[in-house]
Amino acid sequence: MSASVTTGASGISYRTGLFALAMAAVIVTASAARLAGLDDLLIWHDEAFTLIRVLGYSQSDVQTGLFNAQLLTPAEVLRFQQVDPGLGWADTWRALAQHPEHAPLYYALGRAAVALPLDPVTALRGTAAVFGLLLPLTVFWLMRELFGRGPVPWVAAALIACSPIHFLYAQEARQYALWMLATAAASAALQPALRRGHRGDWWLYAACVTVGLYAHLLFVVLLPVHAAYAWLVRAKESGSLLRPRGLPARQWLLAVGASLVLFLPWILVLVTRFDRAVHYTAWMERPIGTLQIFTEWGRHLFRAFVDLIPAAPPLPVLILLIPLAWALYIYLRYAPRPAVWLLPLLALAYIGIVLGPDLLFGGSRSGHARYALPAVLSVQLMAAWTIGHGLTAGTARARRIAAGALAVLLAAGGLSIWRIQQAETWWTKNFSSDNAEIARAVNAADRPLVAASPSGVGTGELISLAYHLQPHVRLWGSAADAPPALPTGFGDLFLLTPSEALRRSVGPGRRAEPFAGSWQWLRVVAVPKPEPQRTPAQAPHGGGAGAGHNHLAGSIQDKPVLSR
Repeated sequence: MSASVTTGASGISYRTGLFALAMAAVIVTASAARLAGLDDLLIWHDEAFTLIRVLGYSQSDVQTGLFNAQLLTPAEVLRFQQVDPGLGWADTWRALAQHPEHAPLYYALGRAAVALPLDPVTALRGTAAVFGLLLPLTVFWLMRELFGRGPVPWVAAALIACSPIHFLYAQEARQYALWMLATAAASAALQPALRRGHRGDWWLYAACVTVGLYAHLLFVVLLPVHAAYAWLVRAKESGSLLRPRGLPARQWLLAVGASLVLFLPWILVLVTRFDRAVHYTAWMERPIGTLQIFTEWGRHLFRAFVDLIPAAPPLPVLILLIPLAWALYIYLRYAPRPAVWLLPLLALAYIGIVLGPDLLFGGSRSGHARYALPAVLSVQLMAAWTIGHGLTAGTARARRIAAGALAVLLAAGGLSIWRIQQAETWWTKNFSSDNAEIARAVNAADRPLVAASPSGVGTGELISLAYHLQPHVRLWGSAADAPPALPTGFGDLFLLTPSEALRRSVGPGRRAEPFAGSWQWLRVVAVPKPEPQRTPAQAPHGGGAGAGHNHLAGSIQDKPVLSR
């Protein structure tokens, strides 16, 4: 590392070793933050189901336990979030097999983690945090393999370490941090396999692919990306796009084939339970507007670098996207060939698999950043190359711009992480985001009762809310095979995804209204009595001041008093 990076017009020169030391400090500090405050953000619907499956509870047991027309305390609801000594690994496998749309590796590792002397939520989020901790190091490896030594790998690792979107998913009890780690690792392992062709390199690549397949089913999209990239690499070397020489087709097919054979057990689960996978992913077909689709994609890219408030307004998103588009242009034009093509191929593949169906057939996949993470990661790495390249540019102005952009993005990312750590909820909690606020209202109510109708949303939301409820609150789930009959003796009533029968059972003179801006929570309120018909005031005979005074008094007295 004897080269130097010069910044500023004064000719002051910083050795690359000092730059690397500064970036290493940023990477270690920001990465370690993933291990802090693992129980700060609220447990949301999807995380509640993660715990249910990891701990081996069957869906029927949970439904029966929650929706049986019996009064429950918050602690009784949360028993499905605690380890049951009577449930083992076989129960976990059966629970996971009921949801084949989720590859099982993270959940299996989570099962091992909950055996540690930790709270189950901390154990599962800590498992994701370990993968999030390793992601910047793996990104460094990938960028070093693609573009060699210099500031680019350090810049990329620092940006990923300070990225709020990767921080959020590294603190969530889900598989997305593992998916990103496997994506970066497999892409990095492919480079020496293509360059040297050693058998060990290909087996390392096969191992990374196997981990990726077991991490997330959408990892399979990466395989044709790698195949196309390998084709372009050999085409560049041979000077022929249509007839590239030295294409390692046999080695690549052998490595991928071995990975698919190892993945065969879950392929069989997916095939035999394909109807369940379709059922549990049908919600993605709910259409949203085209403008909202592109707005959400803008937010995904914005939150990759800056995320200071849960709902990013459109204007700051546009302000950031303009220089980001310029950075991508610089990357595509000047990044060295053929390494330049891996990241755009990765971005286009995952943008296509998420955005394409939404535009062509309608859907809401684009509204969920977790499915866009590989595309977001690739855009971040392309921007990192542009900044790293700018730090070694021939002009002082270009170096100052690159150094300023890096400082701003690292500061914005670090501040975003700090803001998230101070919050109790964030946008990643989706429709559960307001559950802590709702719980405070329920806790403060008079003799509160939370009543729910059986549903998948109801199950997850009931558990999510129970984490924040005080012991005096009671929860009640209507039985699926009987008409709802609400228990008596309670004051304020809150409804969760109520059926029409449950809505009607609140009785006359009351109605359910949406609560706290949510669609799944309602609060029962009294219906105001209708205003009585007002009769015209009879003016006294005669005129003068006395007549006017009497008429005014009469109009005030005739105003109805609304009952409360």
